[in-house]
Amino acid sequence: MTILDTAAPSAEALHLPPGRPVPLSFPPAVLLSKAEVFGACQALADADRLLLRCGGTREAAALGDLFELLERRLAVAAAPGQPSTGAVSDPSGL
Repeated sequence: MTILDTAAPSAEALHLPPGRPVPLSFPPAVLLSKAEVFGACQALADADRLLLRCGGTREAAALGDLFELLERRLAVAAAPGQPSTGAVSDPSGL
């Protein structure tokens, strides 16, 4: 599967051979809703369990690592008397 960035320059503008997909570019940070992140975490957990049942322990471990990364980024300790706030990841740390 090839992911194409519709906002990226065309293949012709980049002088790529005809038929070659334009490389995808990413912004430095991505903003997701809480529902989107929880949905992604649920999908990772479901896929992890399925892979374990099928014998894909290495693949399951990789998905588990990704789940834990998302979980760590979401977990924010609130100061005493303060409501918990969302965390914004630092893209320079990737």
